[in-house]
Amino acid sequence: MQTTMKKHLFMTVCLTAVMSAAWAQTEQRELSIDTKQLGIEISPTLSGIFFEDINQSLDGGICAQMIQNNSFQAYNIPDGPANEFSQSDTIFFGWTVVSKDGAIGKARAVSDHPLVTLERKYDYDPNDKYDDEQRYVQYCVRFDIEQAGGGYGIAANGFGIAPSTRDRGAIYSNNTQRPSLAVEAGVSYDLALYLQGEKYKGKVSVWLEDIDGNVNSNVITLSKLKNEWKKYTGRLKAQRSKDSRLMIMGDKAGTFFLDFVTLLPEASKLWNDGKNGPFRKDMMEALAALHPKFMRFPGGCASEGPNYFGQVFWKNSIGKPEERLVFRNHWGYLSSQYVGFYEYFCMAEALGASPLPVLNNGVTCQFVRHSYIAPLETEADRKRFHDIFVKDALDLIEFCNGAVTTTWGKVRAEMGHPAPFNLKYIGIGNENQGKEFWERFDIIYKAVKAQYPDIIIVSTAGAREAGREFDTNYAEIDAKYADTYVDEHYYKGDDWFFSQGNRYAPGAKRGNQGLTYDRSRKTRVFVGEFANNNSNNAYHSTLAEAAYWLSLERNSDMVVMAAYAPLFCKKGYNKWNSNLIWFDNRGLWRTTNYYYQQLFSLGGNRALKYEDVLNGSEADTKVYTSPTIDTQTGTVYLKFVNAEAKDKQVKVSLDTDANYQAEIEFMTSHDTSIKNQGDQNYYSSHPDVPSTFSYQEAITPQTKALGTVKSSFTFTMPENAVGVVRLLKQ
Repeated sequence: MQTTMKKHLFMTVCLTAVMSAAWAQTEQRELSIDTKQLGIEISPTLSGIFFEDINQSLDGGICAQMIQNNSFQAYNIPDGPANEFSQSDTIFFGWTVVSKDGAIGKARAVSDHPLVTLERKYDYDPNDKYDDEQRYVQYCVRFDIEQAGGGYGIAANGFGIAPSTRDRGAIYSNNTQRPSLAVEAGVSYDLALYLQGEKYKGKVSVWLEDIDGNVNSNVITLSKLKNEWKKYTGRLKAQRSKDSRLMIMGDKAGTFFLDFVTLLPEASKLWNDGKNGPFRKDMMEALAALHPKFMRFPGGCASEGPNYFGQVFWKNSIGKPEERLVFRNHWGYLSSQYVGFYEYFCMAEALGASPLPVLNNGVTCQFVRHSYIAPLETEADRKRFHDIFVKDALDLIEFCNGAVTTTWGKVRAEMGHPAPFNLKYIGIGNENQGKEFWERFDIIYKAVKAQYPDIIIVSTAGAREAGREFDTNYAEIDAKYADTYVDEHYYKGDDWFFSQGNRYAPGAKRGNQGLTYDRSRKTRVFVGEFANNNSNNAYHSTLAEAAYWLSLERNSDMVVMAAYAPLFCKKGYNKWNSNLIWFDNRGLWRTTNYYYQQLFSLGGNRALKYEDVLNGSEADTKVYTSPTIDTQTGTVYLKFVNAEAKDKQVKVSLDTDANYQAEIEFMTSHDTSIKNQGDQNYYSSHPDVPSTFSYQEAITPQTKALGTVKSSFTFTMPENAVGVVRLLKQ
């Protein structure tokens, strides 16, 4: 990490007109706020998060289960590149076959000893080009030991490390052969695995081992294997904070089988001690600090799937973890569904966020040219579409909201949540377009509205902020689905974000059809995905996005929800170069984009009337503000962006005689090229990681007290700053 970053961490906020000589001379500004004239109601759901299973953010990320390919299904995967996963029954993705001291044996994937028989919850299309039986093939590992030597078995290397996407070429998955279980000294790890013997008289031993072959935990010894599957559990306590692998070794000649291996940190390392699911504590804490009001999941493109086999069906993700259907997701890696829809709902609930699931509607992702579109030509086709896609929506609502006496409400209760999840929103499809999409959208929309009229359905404006797709989608929505929230997506640059402050203002033009964002209609906007995707989270992108975010707040009578995307990215696995939070196996970096979202996540419930920040008689076009008030407490929030390398002393005039206790929380940097996450190849498990490795973030918010203020006060708005002044009424 750059050692010079520390120079940018501090700047003193003062009430005088002169700053340190190291900075530019402070300039004078004026801002008038009328605290008695209330403007629009601020949408209570404006600030939220979008969790997509991209950038290895779920398995190997926020899901704390540490074993990659834990059910040995990363073999013979259809529709992926030939060398993406294993094409050999003797190569185990993420695992290493181990023979010690002259041991001789063979390990291979077999399907004739399934641990479970998966329930067929969907009647898939029999006329497609695929063999549907392939979905349900269940592999395990068969070990045939001829000579035990010092032990024969297999080692789980974890979710891997990779210096960059470029080093893997077009292949996104990573068959790591380097130990990468990021264990911590003194921490215990809960182990579970299934074993079956075939007249096997030996023992199976399990332990942690570091890259140098040194034992890094206690050893668990399992004996008297049954001739049927049996689950074994134990606890391994790490001796050193060193990347390790999980060793599973037999000690006698003979045959045994292994499947569904899991390793989770002790409860103290999980979010809320694991009460809300198997979630990594630090990553969930970062999300909680954003105060999200909604959570969209499990993706945009990831929800649609890249092809027939990659489509997401929520019923395949519930029940016992070992009975969930593993599949290759849209972004090119295996989804274990150890975290499924039930866990997503628990995750949203724990964060205090309304869940917003996005459902597959039979049309796979447009960016892979709709490689599968569910047919509707025959009566059998239409019945199958109803039984799969329509019922998925209706049954999901019952799963979330139904009484425990209903079919799916009972399933929810049996999984541990008898109280309803209070689902209010459902997204149908993602960045779709065209006749095929809207025909299928219409069928699901009508079915949901007929049975659950209060559910708000999220439609789509497409993948871009403007253009033919945007216009034709809105025309369809205007004509038939005016009561939906329209999901708008855009990934743009700094100039665009700075220039779009009036995009949703009353009377502003919407598309090319002569219409506006009309408040008199029911249609509302959900900015489901936005980011400066060319910046790699450099600080200058924060200034632009934060300025734009303030315009969303000022127009949140139209824009009722908004979320940055993507949310997480594991170092070395970036599909996108701008992500809110970067992480590795041991820690994380919050970007400055994250911090402006955190700063702006709380505020008043009503907008206040104000004048532009003036530089003399002219508006300062480099300063962006949004004042709001909490009408219950009287607290005033002045959110601001100073997108110029000049400190500005701002005189604020309030139309009130009240006294306030004032504070300012902000971040600033003279250098706008800084990235909190540093280099993509800088993470704890990198082979060349320096001894000075740190998760320190270069730019973070700081808080300064401004004392007691009245109807007029002055504060310094630092250069290149994003912040909020809070006025607590006395």
